[in-house]
Amino acid sequence: MPISGLDALHYFRQAGYRFLSIEPEHAVAVEDLPKHHQDPFDRLLIAQALTEPMRLITHDTTVARYNDTIICI
Repeated sequence: MPISGLDALHYFRQAGYRFLSIEPEHAVAVEDLPKHHQDPFDRLLIAQALTEPMRLITHDTTVARYNDTIICI
């Protein structure tokens, strides 16, 4: 049986994940990113990771091109 979004939210909170809101600084940082990737959601995640700063883990090698703090697995 698949889990619901509500179940996932519960598990994330229980595990202590930090929920990150989209702030104006994140939106501004998108403008300065190179055009490696065209997906707007991915570009926002990249901007958040670089602005906070936080590590971003991805399977997408194109996303990983932005910075060495982005980990491609």
